[in-house]
Amino acid sequence: MDHLANFIGEFAKYLIYLMILVLLFDVISDKAFNQVQNWTVETAQFTLAAFYFLAGPKTLKDDTHVRLDLIYAHLSERGRAIIDMITVWIVMFYLAVMLWGATSSLKYSWMTKQKLPSLWAPSLVPIKVLMVICIVLMILQCISIFFKDVAKAQGKVLA
Repeated sequence: MDHLANFIGEFAKYLIYLMILVLLFDVISDKAFNQVQNWTVETAQFTLAAFYFLAGPKTLKDDTHVRLDLIYAHLSERGRAIIDMITVWIVMFYLAVMLWGATSSLKYSWMTKQKLPSLWAPSLVPIKVLMVICIVLMILQCISIFFKDVAKAQGKVLA
């Protein structure tokens, strides 16, 4: 799972450059050629959403997410592992609720052929499929983290 999270994270970072290029194209098209594009802002929004979804597993793996460290930072590695073994289940519960909602939303979008109410009117199905996949990947990453924390709590050295 860690290798997959690294690969996906490496891919995701290039989506920011894609978003910048799309927005740059929009500005140049509008200001230099007086041609307003219907698709650029929504494409940039979808690209940013995809970046956030895809960055989730790597953020969990690298432990670079936001955490309140008032007590946690003062604990031993074993103490942090024990706390993480507990809190990762809270995160997984939250992700499971998100997965339930995302799956329900995807089902609705699929059945109704839901589109954004705009001139371009892109389908919402692809971004919702990506959301469901990424939530599943984050749950798998949490399971990986749990087993690593179990090993740390037992005093085993991880490579």
